[in-house]
Amino acid sequence: MNGILSPKTASKTFPTDWTLKWWEALLLFGGGVMAVVLHRAFDMSLGLPGHHGMEWMALMILGRASSRFRGAGTLTSIGASFAATLPFLHGENPFTWLFYLLPGPVLDFAFLYFPGLANKTWFLVLLGGLGHITKPIGQLTMNLITGWPFGSFRYGIVYPFASHLLFGMIGGLVGALIVLGIQRASNKSSQ
Repeated sequence: MNGILSPKTASKTFPTDWTLKWWEALLLFGGGVMAVVLHRAFDMSLGLPGHHGMEWMALMILGRASSRFRGAGTLTSIGASFAATLPFLHGENPFTWLFYLLPGPVLDFAFLYFPGLANKTWFLVLLGGLGHITKPIGQLTMNLITGWPFGSFRYGIVYPFASHLLFGMIGGLVGALIVLGIQRASNKSSQ
């Protein structure tokens, strides 16, 4: 032994580490910014709480599953949270930045504690739903603390939780299919 610690790996199929190249950090951060831009560009009220979870969780899963960086989900969430504070991207809700910040650590913890599942489609789909359900959890918590009204709860509590879970899972599926498709294409080209 030479006394130098080797990079820690979570599993042989999905090694992770704390090193990050500048271009990868820019892509992860930019993915979060893009989610907010898409949200504002297509900000039409469909009466379906959580429908923007399709693009948001697709970008989150894409960033988290394609990076070896342990904090990839959190960095993507930080990008979205930052963009949500900009005056031209800021919505009417003063807590939006917080709700964009919540899913990243959930994804990172899931990849840390379940590394063998990181390349399973069903896991990424479920993770998209669980990541997106942090928004109604955060909204309910902020409502109880501050009294700020959130329109998604006008029909009760169950509906926003179920719709966020569903749309997050759809986004997780889209992100998983993109990641796994890219991985298969790169495996075929390297053979």
